[in-house]
Order: sequence, then structure tokens, then C-alpha cells
Amino acid sequence: MNHDAIKHALCGRYVPLTESSGYLESNWALPNDGTLIGAYVIAAGDDRVHLTDDGDVMFNAAAAGSDITPARAASYRKVAESFGVSLSENGAIGTTCLVQELPQTIARYVQAACAIANTSLKHRPQEEDERFERIVGALLSRQFGNRVTRRPELIGISGHQLRFPFAIDFNRERPVLIQTIGAEDGRLNWKVIHEAGGKIIDLKPLDRPYRFVAVLEAANDSEQASRYFADTADVVIYDGSPILRIAVG
Repeated sequence: MNHDAIKHALCGRYVPLTESSGYLESNWALPNDGTLIGAYVIAAGDDRVHLTDDGDVMFNAAAAGSDITPARAASYRKVAESFGVSLSENGAIGTTCLVQELPQTIARYVQAACAIANTSLKHRPQEEDERFERIVGALLSRQFGNRVTRRPELIGISGHQLRFPFAIDFNRERPVLIQTIGAEDGRLNWKVIHEAGGKIIDLKPLDRPYRFVAVLEAANDSEQASRYFADTADVVIYDGSPILRIAVG
């Protein structure tokens, strides 16, 4: 591989690693920790090279707490393809081009990496919701032991993949699906409330009978949220008690 030609094409921001590979470090940083986006440049024959991040962007997103479900991975893949690159099943961004096409290809590659990283920010747990979910998880484990399933996934009538923080007796005849909703500054997270309502509506028409429980952190608008769930879910308001009053069979 002609490292000098590649270094010239990339304005010098390139370090050879082996006879057939090198590494480019861009000026663009990931949103999580400021790590600069890079690309491994690997000989692909016929004066062509393959660019890949070897899964670094997706690893960084997961390490920062992004919840990467199969549906979300598919959305990242569409983002990559919109920039003319690919995202493999293993989470590696990649593309192949001629050496003389490197400047334009690198630009598209870095744009794709930035777009995917920024999209993954939406899939990180909200800090308050994550805190409250940990509290509820500890209480459920204490009360119900191995009957508790964390983050069960289901397919709704719409065909969308749905996830709840917890379930009790998930593999039995009438499982209990539990949605936790934390509060901050005396107000519940209404975005999560509306998302939970949508998930419940999507599951109600299915043949399998589910029971839904919304566990709300005590807040100024807890009663308003209770009315929102009046026809769809049982509501438990957590006020710091060591026991969650969830009745199960």
C-alpha cells in the first residue's frame, strides 16, 4: 500500500501501522468524551482501500449508556447509508474507495460517524429515570426475587419492538409489565408517561393478556399522571416506602 500517496491525499493526518494498513485521526470529536473520530485505512487491492472504525463509534455510544436495540441499530444503519457508507452487524462503520477518492470519502465517513454518534445521544437513559429505575429494581428484586425480568422486549400490534423496565412472571400466562417514571424538581417525566401510554395501547389488542403497572415517583403531578393511566394500568406511587404495593398472583 502506498502510504505516501494516502498521506498526501489526507493532508498528512495519517500514520502507517503496517505495510497494508494505517490510521487517520480527524478533527471531529465524539459527543460523549471528546475522542477524535478516526478511521483504519486498509489495503483492498487494485489501488483501493477500505475505511473502518472497527466499531469504535458504537462502542463509545454503548459505553456512554445508549440503549442500542435492534430497531435502533437499524436506524443507525440507515443514517450510515444516507452518507454512502455502511454499518455492519458488528457495529463497524465502513466503506471502500479508490485512493484518489479518499478526501471525499473520508468526509462522508466522518459525517456518518458524527450523525450516528449524535443520534445515539437520544438513546441514553435520562439521569432521573435511570436513578428511579435502579430504586424500583432493587425493591422488586427484594420482593419478587427471580420472578423479575429486567428490560423485557415485546412486539406490539404495530410490529414495533417495545421495551419495559421490568416484568414479573414474564414467561407465565399473565405477566405484569412495569413502567417506572421518575421525577425531577417535583414533576414527573411526561415524555416517558406518554411513551408508556403508547406502548400499552400497542400491546392491548394482542391475544396474550398482560397486566400493566405504572410506578410513579411521588411528585406534584402524581395524581394527574394517575388519571392518565386510569383506564390502562394500575398505578403505584412510590413515596420512599421499603415495599412496592404491587399485587401479583
